[in-house]
Amino acid sequence: MNQSSNLTLFVKAGKDEKCLGACPQSHRVLMLAELKVAAKILPQFKTIPVNVSRPPEVFSRLGLRLRVPALYLGLDEDPIDVADDIVSLLESRFPGGILQQNQEDPEAELVTRDFFSRFCFYVRGVAKDGSQLESELRRIDFYLQNASSHGSGNSLFLCGPRPSLLDCEVLPKLHQVRVAAAGIKGYEIPSNLTGLWRYLHSAYAEPAFVRTCPSDAEILLHWLEHIGESPANIRKQQHLVLNEKIPQYSFSVPVFAKPVVLE
Repeated sequence: MNQSSNLTLFVKAGKDEKCLGACPQSHRVLMLAELKVAAKILPQFKTIPVNVSRPPEVFSRLGLRLRVPALYLGLDEDPIDVADDIVSLLESRFPGGILQQNQEDPEAELVTRDFFSRFCFYVRGVAKDGSQLESELRRIDFYLQNASSHGSGNSLFLCGPRPSLLDCEVLPKLHQVRVAAAGIKGYEIPSNLTGLWRYLHSAYAEPAFVRTCPSDAEILLHWLEHIGESPANIRKQQHLVLNEKIPQYSFSVPVFAKPVVLE
């Protein structure tokens, strides 16, 4: 445990350089670390939001390249700024707190492999409509709806009742798809994808996900900048972010009512 006393995670900063920015990989490593803290495997760690164009002195002093997320364990350790390597280190040094990899279903990784790239094509205008994205979302929904046939039972997450490493990777991306596709393209995830919505509901009920999630406004700003939106629209979104008194988060899910039959 003592080896983690100086553990620091550098993550993407929001527009005000204090809140969390919309970086799925930053969200991924933060969520994993929070799950380990909740399980009392990892003591509390320090989180430092970083604007890589104006990095704080503590970040520059470590000689890190200008990218996040990054992890620093202390004086005897070299900092790491590759998300996959950060995840591997957290798992090897502080194992537990999540569903173990040998309990993960290989098919879960297969069905979640392409949805984010399809979203990127769509939001950047490479794909003319959201049909390819929706096809991938339906694959995930079908898997979740039929989880029992994959040996997962009535799962809250992809492979079981608790989050796994795969969930830490998929859920931040899936949430950004939900928010950015709706805000930029007007695309709403169909309400009849009940398995997918149940999965998102599990994320929104998980404190480790919620505490490490960027606001809707930060997600929209992130993607507007990435798709080369007009400077005027980006400035408008920046203004919304900086002047938003209470950050908004899309944590609601469709409610489905089934008729009750009295006998």
